[in-house]
Amino acid sequence: KNNSFFILILIIAISFIFVGANIQTKEISLEEALNWGIENNSSIKEIKDSIETIERSLDLIDTEYGFKSKISANPIIAGGSEKQTEGDTNSGSSNGPEISLKTTKLFSNGIILQSEISLKEEDLFDLENLSEGPNSTFSATKSLYPILPIESEQEKYLASNNLLKARENLTWQQEYKKIEFLESYLNLLCLQERLSLAKTNFQYAQEDLNKILKKIEIGEAGERQEIEAKIALKKAEINFLQAQNTFLQQKNGWYLNLNLPEETELSLLEDSPFLEEIIKWADSLEFNLKEEGLIELAVDNYYRIRNILLDQESSQKEAEWNLAKNKPQVDLFGAYSSQDNSWGIGIELSYDIFDGGKQKIEDEGYQAKLENLKDDYLQIVSELKLELSGLINQQEINNLNLEEKLMSWEKAKLEEESYQIQLQQGLISDSEFQYKILDWQESEIDLKSAKDEILINKLRIAHFLGFKK
Repeated sequence: KNNSFFILILIIAISFIFVGANIQTKEISLEEALNWGIENNSSIKEIKDSIETIERSLDLIDTEYGFKSKISANPIIAGGSEKQTEGDTNSGSSNGPEISLKTTKLFSNGIILQSEISLKEEDLFDLENLSEGPNSTFSATKSLYPILPIESEQEKYLASNNLLKARENLTWQQEYKKIEFLESYLNLLCLQERLSLAKTNFQYAQEDLNKILKKIEIGEAGERQEIEAKIALKKAEINFLQAQNTFLQQKNGWYLNLNLPEETELSLLEDSPFLEEIIKWADSLEFNLKEEGLIELAVDNYYRIRNILLDQESSQKEAEWNLAKNKPQVDLFGAYSSQDNSWGIGIELSYDIFDGGKQKIEDEGYQAKLENLKDDYLQIVSELKLELSGLINQQEINNLNLEEKLMSWEKAKLEEESYQIQLQQGLISDSEFQYKILDWQESEIDLKSAKDEILINKLRIAHFLGFKK
């Protein structure tokens, strides 16, 4: 059995050697991992995709201000027949086939310039008419009243606000994710140490069983001690495997959350310079958790409140634009035709006397939307106060927890010194002393974990208050 076991271990080791030779692992630092995560995390990428969508819509709106040209030949019919327009009863009244080129230019202030060059089919074979050049017209229009942005400018305004909202969301979520990633890293450091303790405990249990088996051989121990040692070994093995499974699951989940490439590896180190900088910066932050001004500071910084204010601004503009549509419309226009060298300028006035109540219903809809947004604002402020209050209260609990863990660590430290003396005096065995050392190391990990909880919670409070490293 022992030979089979060693052969199996040898095969596994050789397999790892060959696999490792074929895979080139790239090791990155904690800072690089966090920077990668806040750019490539799945939820972050969704926000970035939405930003790109809005930016494309803005680019699409800008195309409305470019020169637009259209060429048409109407109609082209074989056999010399002509297409009659609706209502034509006499083919002789038709203007005949022609080719035209129409160019339009829209400006953001509402001015529309349009030119059209046309040439009739019969003029193509009439040298006299052809020498005079094609017919051309030029026109310009501008809305004078009511004074409001043109439709494309309204769309651009609303899309720009949506872009600001998406960017606010991205900035907030990236910082939030960064703290979340750091929390997972610190948790992994503790799990790594607990795994090491579980492994050591398993080794100690194996050594204890071996000692018992040797004592049985010389008659200094019996079957009961053997069973007790095997039970202790089995428990230690279960604890070790459970610690190993927990560590691997947390590590793989963290890598997945960061969306790291498969060939990337990160060493879990407590003495990371980047981590030390974060701890130093967090320690430098000073704010009175009892101050009411913290709520006001959080309200000014919270991205959801900023976004709801942008929604209110957009909805207010939409309501104003919709109300202006019910006013008299005054347009200025001018035109020039080269056919008879004539030009003209004029004003067009229009007014919808009755629209069947459409305007009133639309206005009521916009007012209801504004009222809902006011309620949403108050709701978000209440939720923010509740969340910030929870973080502040949690920090107080974390501080108390740290005090308790510190006292437990000091107690374990004193016990270690006491057991050291007992070991020297022969009052306890080496095995008992080893297990006591593990207890002290466990309390040390608990102390580190308590400090980590304070750090992460403090970073979350700083995030809500707008403090950035």
